Amino acid sequence: MQNFREALEILEQKGLLLSIKEPRSVMYEIARELKAEDGKRAILFEKPLLSDGNPSPIRVAGGICSNIRFILEVLGLNTRKELRELLRKAINNPILPVESERAPVKEIGLEEFDLRRDLPILKHYSGEPGPYITTGIVIVEDETGKFSASYHRMTPISRNRLVLRAVEGRKLHRLITKAEREGRELNVAVAIGVGMNILIAGATPAEDRDKLGIAGAISGSPVELTDCETVEAKMPGNAEIVLEGKILPRIRELEGPFYEILGKDVVRKQPVLEVSKIWRRKDAIYQALLPGGKEHEILMGLPVEALLEESVSKVAEVKNLCMTPAGGMWVEVAISIKKERDEQPMLVALNAIVAHKSLKRIIIVDEDVDVENYEELMKAVVQRADPSRDYKVIADILGSSLDHSNIRFLTVKGEKVPIEYPRSKIIIDATIKGPKELFERPEIPPSGRKSEE
Repeated sequence: MQNFREALEILEQKGLLLSIKEPRSVMYEIARELKAEDGKRAILFEKPLLSDGNPSPIRVAGGICSNIRFILEVLGLNTRKELRELLRKAINNPILPVESERAPVKEIGLEEFDLRRDLPILKHYSGEPGPYITTGIVIVEDETGKFSASYHRMTPISRNRLVLRAVEGRKLHRLITKAEREGRELNVAVAIGVGMNILIAGATPAEDRDKLGIAGAISGSPVELTDCETVEAKMPGNAEIVLEGKILPRIRELEGPFYEILGKDVVRKQPVLEVSKIWRRKDAIYQALLPGGKEHEILMGLPVEALLEESVSKVAEVKNLCMTPAGGMWVEVAISIKKERDEQPMLVALNAIVAHKSLKRIIIVDEDVDVENYEELMKAVVQRADPSRDYKVIADILGSSLDHSNIRFLTVKGEKVPIEYPRSKIIIDATIKGPKELFERPEIPPSGRKSEE
């Protein structure tokens, strides 16, 4: 599945897409509707209004990944486990992209534009400094010919410039740093509104692989690329919208605050993208994503599950695995295993940490616990784990920058100053260690009445 609008059509056929034909403003109104339907239905806004009140020629759609069922329906899968298996195969057996002259995205090209006037960029919350593009996938070809494709939030700071968040240490940040050392700009394409294959691949933290190759393997056919015209870069030919441009060397502007899955992210100086051309389909659909909503959580956490399963399967037979809602699908994982020995859960947890360093809490349970049912999971934690023996805390270890629980006020010269302490992790072994019969669940047998002859 390589087309954004095909995904919308599938959701519509399944009764999972709401079409709103009345005008809705990009200033909070569209975000309010997305919040109301978060996880229930995707929404297509037929008549968006720009911030100046004028109608936008570009429709807006959001929430297509706000429920795991939506993703499974679009990909033709039945279970979360099937999705993990598909993604693991795609990571290990990519189908590399190909060049194609077919490019619906090039139906309209703009070299004279104003980002806020020509795109229906949403302002979601009152605490944001401005409107944010939240589904922009930045595509860069590295020096080895592999394509990096990753999500980066970005907000306009002028007619043709955006400041974008590039997390330190991740691939785009490394590519920016390398280009700056060499005294050059980094040419990029930013795709908005792509098929489910690229949406999932772009969120997959397999930075040593060709991300568009992963996308091709998810759909079973190569991603078709076409050339940008103002910079040396490639773009997906069937995207809805593409911004082509360059990340400027050694130029930084303030970015944030921004509402993340675990709270409010801070203000930082971040790289600047200068857009040189906007491409779009004639009837383009702009993809929106509600920051801090279910779609945000799912796109961050769901692809991580495949990498976790790959890692922990080296030391145990994994029955199921789930990034949890309490952890925003990012900092907590629950793993059910077929336990063979009492030391095994700790090995499973350590392998999970190696695969995903942002984990804060790792819960290991027996195979009879449904990890996708959070109430059932918590019952296992309370009833099967003894805190003094089965909770293991690892102090002073790298965690997620989105987790603010390590920040404390310290009084300095009579004033309270927020101090960021080193982070920690906790491993909870909620497997049964004693007699299993003590944890048996009652079963009601069939009727004891004798059948009438």
